[in-house]
Amino acid sequence: QCFTGCRKSISNPFLVMMQHAILVETHANVDLLAKVIRKMTADNHYFFIHVDSKAKNYQDFLTLASHHVCFTDKRYNVRWGSVDQIYATLELISKARSIGIDFDYYHLISGQDYPVHTSRYFDDFFSNSTCSYMELDSKSPIGPRYMYYHLNGIMNVRKGIGETLKRYSLELQKYLSSLFQLRKPLPMRPYKGSNWWSLHKNMLGYILAYINQHPEYLKRFRFSSCCDEVFFHTLAFNSKLKCTIVKDDLRYYDWHRTYPNEKLPRVLTHSDYNKIIITNALFCRKIESPISNDLIKELDKDL
Repeated sequence: QCFTGCRKSISNPFLVMMQHAILVETHANVDLLAKVIRKMTADNHYFFIHVDSKAKNYQDFLTLASHHVCFTDKRYNVRWGSVDQIYATLELISKARSIGIDFDYYHLISGQDYPVHTSRYFDDFFSNSTCSYMELDSKSPIGPRYMYYHLNGIMNVRKGIGETLKRYSLELQKYLSSLFQLRKPLPMRPYKGSNWWSLHKNMLGYILAYINQHPEYLKRFRFSSCCDEVFFHTLAFNSKLKCTIVKDDLRYYDWHRTYPNEKLPRVLTHSDYNKIIITNALFCRKIESPISNDLIKELDKDL
């Protein structure tokens, strides 16, 4: 049956301790990452960290290395919306699988995430579960992300000349696509959702097996835009294990602006605590110092 072991009580006395791989994609703020590691430290928690190759303080990150904290062998220059985000995620997964531990769960978080609860609560939540947790966005259009050629991997397309070139390029491609097909569609129905997820090993194993057997699938996402939100979801929701997916990424974000032109998701503060704690989120983002410092203290009060 689907969802076996997903709906359970946190107080279940027969919970099984799982092995967790926490995959972190970051580019700054070593101090925040140190706090995340400290809060989630446990014998069954291992951290695998990809530091963007643009980061100038890489040596500062390496001071966090330990038996439970590893860094990827390869670092990518992850431009916004580029396929390098997918490459970095696959590199993290590869690093986690290389150390010889049979992890039950793989959790992808950003360097601006913070755990909402204690490590014990985290373990209790996933024990006895074989479900994967992924948000599903069925409202936003997906096709333009991979059916047009995008410049994200070449330049910054969010400002300046890169933004201008992007706009003219897409206008031209929209016209040309009305005359003929520019790119081949994906080999299966596409799905989209948050690129932060918690995947059970069965689902991750399926995804990796498909990629290994169909290398053209990964190649298809070159010159795409923000397809880290499509790549994994498309495989997961087309798999035989799709009935084990809970459509919730267990992350808290706030996409509502409190002032004009505020970047989204907005940076969380102490005033967000009550809204965060009543959800089932295990991580919240975005967190930045010093504006989020009081929130972190409140989230850590039970430690």
